Amino acid sequence: MINGDDLKAMRTQAGITQAQMASKLGCDRKTIINYELGVGEPKMGQLFKWLVICRVDIKPLTSQITKIREKIDSE
Repeated sequence: MINGDDLKAMRTQAGITQAQMASKLGCDRKTIINYELGVGEPKMGQLFKWLVICRVDIKPLTSQITKIREKIDSE
């Protein structure tokens, strides 16, 4: 599971400030602070946006999800 420390690490590695991330996600800086402190969690859509903004390769995850869906569909 991705926690607040992970979110912060990804953001700082990408060279993005909390204010910039808030702007990109359409929320306020306090929300980003709360996510990084573990006070709140981003919704699924925001989490994926966070990963994309930080240039994290989500292809392996989406590929695995596709394989799971195909397996269920074939049963």
